[in-house]
Amino acid sequence: MRKVLYVGWIGFNNLGDELMWRVFEQLSHKHLDAQQVQVVPSLPGVDLADLGPYDTIVLGGGSLLVPGYVDVAHRAVLQRKRLVIWGSGYDTQMPAQLDAAGRLLDARFGESEKMRQMLREIGQHAVFFGVRGPLTHQYLQEAGVGNCLSISGDPGMLLLPPAAGNRKTENGQKVVGINWGTSYNRIYGKNEAAVEDALAKVARQLVDDGYQLYLFTMWGPDRDANKRLCQKIGRPGQVTLDLEVHGHAEMMRRIQEMEATINFKLHANVLSAACGIPFVCLAYRFKCLDFTHSLQLPELTVPTDEQGLAQRILSRVKFAIEYKESIQVNLAEKQKQMISKLEEPFVKGLL
Repeated sequence: MRKVLYVGWIGFNNLGDELMWRVFEQLSHKHLDAQQVQVVPSLPGVDLADLGPYDTIVLGGGSLLVPGYVDVAHRAVLQRKRLVIWGSGYDTQMPAQLDAAGRLLDARFGESEKMRQMLREIGQHAVFFGVRGPLTHQYLQEAGVGNCLSISGDPGMLLLPPAAGNRKTENGQKVVGINWGTSYNRIYGKNEAAVEDALAKVARQLVDDGYQLYLFTMWGPDRDANKRLCQKIGRPGQVTLDLEVHGHAEMMRRIQEMEATINFKLHANVLSAACGIPFVCLAYRFKCLDFTHSLQLPELTVPTDEQGLAQRILSRVKFAIEYKESIQVNLAEKQKQMISKLEEPFVKGLL
């Protein structure tokens, strides 16, 4: 019996990280023989310092190419374990400057030479090294990581929505979804209050333009921020406040009925993209830029430190709705490519 350890930030009721473990688990059931392979998730209580019981270590979906998780992967290298990097990404709050082609002008973010060396050794040892997006890919390339490094896409894109059409509310109005929350001001600009005020302004304009709004929650600690945003919008007849953290299938069913979404949390953007619903990404950290560039949709990105934030968000929402059909074609093609790449470790027997 081979034992595979899936490493992720799981067991904390964060919808995005939990769903990436679930899609890995589903692929395991589909492709692996349960009589020969046991997959163990790194839930609280699993000792990541003791890799002895496992044959394969999988660094899973999420922003795991950072200190702590990189240490786990490097211990796997030192212990000669089979190592798979499955859709992980880099993340930082440090500003990222991009050129007109969407490449980083500077791919160093103050990491130590020790970290760069660990990444290089991980790259030499991994049997599959698929990362979330092109910015993580460039960051690792410039750190000297080579071998099988490739862009796999975000594992959340493996999710397929339930069959549904684009529906309107009972009174015939169309819906724009808004995901808000908190990262405790660890965002570009370090000012969530300013972003919240801009969102409230955008929301009121969307109501004036005839849209219903649906405020949704991706993580328990985000509830207070969503309540506050709802109060600032001040249009109770046109705004639905949903404070429940739904499972991904139910959340996707709801998103599928929307014209577009505006999202703070990365995984709300991922779910919207996986549903084929255009989204505006409130890019509050590096990982958000990485995701939108993985879809070749940087025009749907609004960094949270951008000047004229409300006007910029509103213009991107209007763009997303106007060009919805072409965006959906692009999303479907990218999703197809990502699904194929993320299934490689399973179909090629790399686990």
